Amino acid sequence: MTKLVLLDKIKDNKHRSKKRNPMHSARVEQLKESIKTTGFWKGVYGREKEDGTVEIAFGHHRVDAARKLGLKEIPVEIANMSDSDMLLRMTRENLQGDLLVALEAAEAAVKALASGAVSFDAVDPSTRKDALRYAPSFTPENAPDTPGVSRPYTTDSLARFLGAVYVKPNGCAQNTVLAALGILEMEERKVPGFSERILRVVEQDGEDDRIVYLGAKKIIKIVSGIKKYEMVGKVKKRNKTQKELADYNAKQKALQKDIKDREDKEKAEHDELVRQQLEAKYEEDVEALRILGEKMRKQIADAKKKAAEDEATRKGLDAKVEATKKRAEEEAAKDMYAPIKHAMKTLIGKMEREGNGSAFAEEAKVLARKPLNTNDRELIRQAALRLGTWYTEWVATQFLPPLTSRSHTCVKKEKK
Repeated sequence: MTKLVLLDKIKDNKHRSKKRNPMHSARVEQLKESIKTTGFWKGVYGREKEDGTVEIAFGHHRVDAARKLGLKEIPVEIANMSDSDMLLRMTRENLQGDLLVALEAAEAAVKALASGAVSFDAVDPSTRKDALRYAPSFTPENAPDTPGVSRPYTTDSLARFLGAVYVKPNGCAQNTVLAALGILEMEERKVPGFSERILRVVEQDGEDDRIVYLGAKKIIKIVSGIKKYEMVGKVKKRNKTQKELADYNAKQKALQKDIKDREDKEKAEHDELVRQQLEAKYEEDVEALRILGEKMRKQIADAKKKAAEDEATRKGLDAKVEATKKRAEEEAAKDMYAPIKHAMKTLIGKMEREGNGSAFAEEAKVLARKPLNTNDRELIRQAALRLGTWYTEWVATQFLPPLTSRSHTCVKKEKK
């Protein structure tokens, strides 16, 4: 579908590298003259993006010429193209297969393979390992660190993807592809002294400085020479390293022997010192043990003596406690009997004083119920007997010794 597109809505192919393959001003001028004479013709292909811009697959020189002429819009063939289609359209526009375009196309194709945007022909399982590369790397010896992330390819599978112009009749890659990969490998490895500039010359082409690479065969030879030089350097470095390692190993062995001899000597000297110290320590320990034994025996004797003293003190305290308790009990008994004693003396006094039993009959009755001891009870009885018949018949009988002990009696009967 052909569509007029504003020039400010047109974007370059994402795989196009103007740094690697700059615009050719002489060609732009030729296109400007052609457009002035015949008008803009079809030849720009692109795809429309979601934001309304159009990314062109090829035709960058024509778009640049239209911009320089001041055109506002140009016709573009719009098609539904994937990233892979965009790359293939760009690479196959160049039917000459020159090195400059091959270099740009090879770099873009390998990066697209790494991202999964494109796919190459499957690599034959019998392919030599030194011929394998893993995208996005251009160096053969770089194996993939993570399976499934880096994708294997060969020079031939890359050439077949770029198009027939890059493939020999026998199916192998053209020298332009081999040369392009050689340059990309040198750049990736940052080989000292290598620069892309040594592989090209700048020729004057009208107002333009045109970059012209040396022939593909010559570039392949230069890259091969650099690799051989590196290999020789690696061999020399490896030999030197091996010699250095052998020297270091010999020095290490000698050092280890010296260390072992010194350690053996130091150990023997240390063992002798330890033996001497043990002997001296033994003699010191015998005397120390004797003194310690005496101290322990004295401590045991002192402890026994102190224990006996403590036991005597304890027994003395126990006796004092018992005596104090007994005295307290006696004092308490006396204190409890004091009111009874007072009542008894009062009654006797009344009986002897008044001589009339009726005046203290109730008082005698109350006192008789109290726990009088035997002596006091007898005293009251004798006083009553002295007062006469009435006292004998009533008061005296109240103070006869009880036939059975009473629950309220707090003073034990005295034995006669």
